[in-house]
Formats: sequence, C-alpha cells, structure tokens
Amino acid sequence: MVIDHFVAGLGYNPESYSNKFKGEYLMIKKDGLELIALKPQTYMNLSGECVRDIINYFKIPPENVLIVCDDVNLPFARLRIRAEGSDGGHNGLKSIFLNLGTNKIFRLRVGVSLKPEEKGLADYVLENFSAEEQKLLNKEVLTFCSGALKSFIEKGPNYAMNNYNNKIGYLISEENAKKTELKDNEAHSGEKNNKI
Repeated sequence: MVIDHFVAGLGYNPESYSNKFKGEYLMIKKDGLELIALKPQTYMNLSGECVRDIINYFKIPPENVLIVCDDVNLPFARLRIRAEGSDGGHNGLKSIFLNLGTNKIFRLRVGVSLKPEEKGLADYVLENFSAEEQKLLNKEVLTFCSGALKSFIEKGPNYAMNNYNNKIGYLISEENAKKTELKDNEAHSGEKNNKI
C-alpha cells in the first residue's frame, strides 16, 4: 500500500511495474530521483530471495536499500525508521537479512496495531483494517508514509529519522491518543516480551 501510494504520487500507475525477480519492480526517474520500487510476490518468508536477486542484478549496495514493512509491535500508523537491528519476529525481514547476509539495512516499519493475545499472528496480519483505520489510511497515513520515504531519499536517513520516528501518521486529539495507547497497552497486558 505504501509503495503504491508513493509511486502514484510520482505519476506512475500499477501498470508501470515489470514482473521479474519473483516480484514487481519499477524503475523511477523523476524530479532528480532515481530509484527502484520493488514489491516481492513470494510468500513473506521468502521475500529475501526477491530482494537479493534485484540488488545483485542492478548492483545495489545493501546500504542503499530501504525496506517498508508492517509492525504488530507498534500502534496503528506509528512509524519507525532504523538502520540496523533484529527482525523483531518479522518473517519478511528475517528472510531479507538471511539472503543479504546482513541486518544493516534501513527499514521503515509502519504500525498496524498491537496484536491481541488471543489472536494468532498469521490470522491477525491478514485481517482487513477496520473501517475507521481504512479511512485514516486513505486520507492521511499513506501520505505521511510517502513523505517519510521522500525525505529519506532526498534528505537522507538522519533527517527522516529525526522527523518521522515515533510519529503517528494522522492527526488525532489528545483524548484519542490516550485511548489508542490504552487500547494497545490492554492488548499486551501481562506480557513481558512484545517480540513476535
């Protein structure tokens, strides 16, 4: 969703993608930007094969890669950009780190709300967003995420981290912010470790 919104903002459409490397990729050259957008079409736990194949083909250094992924350990729409670290239980990141032989890869994590204890991870991440969340995604969150990507590309990772890390991608009142925090805390009450 984030990648599609970002490339659409640059004037590209879904038909612009090419199918290769076990995924869909798009060469972008516009307004001084030169990059490749990639959407792996493998199972999540094999997505590293797609990333590996395309960076090997185009000779892209791993430090020039930015992965966009969901995160069930973050509240809905909260962003976190990191330069390295663990996969946090994310099978896609785990596959990418394994196939590239390093975890020193930039990643933009987008919160999809903390997983309730009673739900299995696989079922939870495949659920649709609520009507309210979908409305916020369409109206503000995807634009906010695209802004983070553009800042990362144009102004560098430090600027993007300073301006987008731990920010929530939609405007909410203080009261709603507290409700969101309370809801996420209740979902993990009693848990000592939030890693999945």
